[in-house]
Amino acid sequence: MNEFDDIRLDVQRLIEEQSQKLPPYDPTARSGDGLGPTGRAKALARLYWRGALIKTGLHRRLIYANLKLDWFYEFQDYWVNELNNRPVQPHDFYFLHGVYRQQIQHYPGDPIGGDTEMPPAPADETHLRVWQDPRIIYYLFANQYKLALHPLKAHRFVKFIPRRGNVCEYGCGAAPIATSLVKYYPHLDLTITCADIAHIVFHQTRWKFRSSPFVRTVLITPGNDAPLDDHYDVIFCVEVLEHLPRPLQVLQHLGSCLKPGGYLVFDYVRSEGKGLDTAAGLKDRPQVLRYILDRFVVVEGEIPLDGTHVNTTVVQKP
Repeated sequence: MNEFDDIRLDVQRLIEEQSQKLPPYDPTARSGDGLGPTGRAKALARLYWRGALIKTGLHRRLIYANLKLDWFYEFQDYWVNELNNRPVQPHDFYFLHGVYRQQIQHYPGDPIGGDTEMPPAPADETHLRVWQDPRIIYYLFANQYKLALHPLKAHRFVKFIPRRGNVCEYGCGAAPIATSLVKYYPHLDLTITCADIAHIVFHQTRWKFRSSPFVRTVLITPGNDAPLDDHYDVIFCVEVLEHLPRPLQVLQHLGSCLKPGGYLVFDYVRSEGKGLDTAAGLKDRPQVLRYILDRFVVVEGEIPLDGTHVNTTVVQKP
């Protein structure tokens, strides 16, 4: 039985049902279709206005004071109308955010607990089950609020994205980059691909972009390290590599999908290889970083080989 504060979703069923309802991807569609000169001017004005609010700190204050709730109404629509859950108000959102955060904390012996190590690769079915654990629902709340606080997540990287470019967010989760590009940068006339495995946050992402024909969502199936079939100007792979059963193979695939001169934006957390992080993500880390250094040119950030975290870094394919 699904309780208000302990909802257990059949994610695989939800994903399968959703796949039957999603409209087909249109490869000719662009984010700026139908904007026209007036629409482009409005998009730029909205971008600069939001940037000004963020710069002055007013945006965050509006969110904290519940005076800007568009992010919540989007969540409410998904929570109630797509998942058929009990209606929520802002105070319910914050309450459930805290409840589900407690549930996903340290649970010795459970799949997400800090004391449980993921089996070595290849353990794709186990890997998928861990990401479909009911407690993952916490990330619906956490990511929605994080996106509300940081709506211009793509701003730092827009300089690397050409107009009419093709962009991929791999292991996208809540797709913070794609969400930012769709909402605030339609004038760049982009096509966007979001790819991830079948977990509840990706279900929400596919729902969110259901009316954006220029956004393609690719469902990664267990054992498939090469799910992309296109070439991109920029690929984002942020907060991903430490979670993968075979990070080197995935990185090789992403490199093959980059156009010459294209950019890879990535990071690599130095994890303990437990819980949602994989043992392979930890073991293969030095080899992955050397692979990147040998085949790409670092244009922003750095790639330390001393075992410390690799913060968000941009590398270019020669």
